[in-house]
Amino acid sequence: MLAVSIELMLEAKAVSRNKPLVFLLILGILILGTFQSEVAGRQGSTPVAIPSLQTLKLLDYSKAENGKQNDAVGYAELEELINACQTYSKGLDVLPRFHEPILTRGESGIAVFRRVSPSVVMVLTANFKDDKVTESGLGTGVIIDPAGYILTNWHVVHGFETGIVFLKPAVGTEPDKNSGYGLRLIAESEQADLALLKIVKPPAGLVPVKLGDISAVQVAEDIHVIGHPHGQLWSYSSGVVSQVRDNYDWEYSDGSKHLAKVLQLQTAINPGNSGGPVLDNNASMLGLIAMSEEGQNLDYAVAIDVIKDFVNKSLAARSRGTEARSPTEKGVRYVASTKEGLSVSKIVYSNLVSYTIRDSKSIAIGLIVETSDGGVLTGSNLNAFGGFSEWIYKPASGKTVSVKSSGTAPDLVSLATKD
Repeated sequence: MLAVSIELMLEAKAVSRNKPLVFLLILGILILGTFQSEVAGRQGSTPVAIPSLQTLKLLDYSKAENGKQNDAVGYAELEELINACQTYSKGLDVLPRFHEPILTRGESGIAVFRRVSPSVVMVLTANFKDDKVTESGLGTGVIIDPAGYILTNWHVVHGFETGIVFLKPAVGTEPDKNSGYGLRLIAESEQADLALLKIVKPPAGLVPVKLGDISAVQVAEDIHVIGHPHGQLWSYSSGVVSQVRDNYDWEYSDGSKHLAKVLQLQTAINPGNSGGPVLDNNASMLGLIAMSEEGQNLDYAVAIDVIKDFVNKSLAARSRGTEARSPTEKGVRYVASTKEGLSVSKIVYSNLVSYTIRDSKSIAIGLIVETSDGGVLTGSNLNAFGGFSEWIYKPASGKTVSVKSSGTAPDLVSLATKD
């Protein structure tokens, strides 16, 4: 390698008088080659074994003097990972079976369903206490951008700790349980009952729904609805627009009050349809299902012009960097060393304890978290963005979960191959 480098530099020197760009190019190749050699050397080194949780607990810790929390993954990110894993692990137990819908509206209904149903997702939400699901919810969402942005109702996600989204399967009779995607709340409007979510790492090929125009909505025109009524996933129903209502106000059983322009519909709406699209015969979205008055055959959807205004403002705010950040907790930090020369940073939070393990070069090689309810989250394989690319979550009871991550947030959640 050294001989080649000298030869290349001599060649570069010979041509540098007339071709300085050639010299810079060759110099860049040399630098790149050196960097790649260093990376290859790291990758080729013998991996260091991560101590077990029990071993980490028995170390002799001392309180960190400066209290600096410079660990690979912070409290908010750990909470996000654990909540996503818990939702997935427990949610599989309550996930209903997929039922193919029966299409009854002829060719137009079939065409609309086939075109738009891949853009309709299932949003699974849950809250936990003592490793048990205290509340769970199942709602509908609509892909509005191939970058992974999803529109749903505020009431679908409000009050829940975390959520997982499932895409419609291309084939088969139920959603792929190994393809649960982590979500982030981007923006919400309680007044209009709207929420904008984003898949943390969206898969390629997402197809957004086409947004319609409120001026084109006609009373008595046919509409099509896709959603998950009573857990009957990706079901189709149809009806007509009864009226467009400006400044319509409504209230849910939890006391939340809302006000927006809505489409009054005559169609079949049930729990689980919330967040589903209202579509015209051209498969354009005219509104988002919000609520139904039981026994009255009166159903309502937030109008498309309200939706467009909400989405545009939300994305503009995000581009300006005004996205709200989740509050984080500051734990108490302790440090220790193993007899193998590894350093361990232990942070004690109110509901979990994290252990970040670093090698002799201070490079993070693993992270283990124990939750107050006995769950254990283990991260390995440091990624390019400071997090870990592989996570395994083993709850105190329930299914063990595997998580892929390109940063510090969950990208893809699935069942672990080994429990």
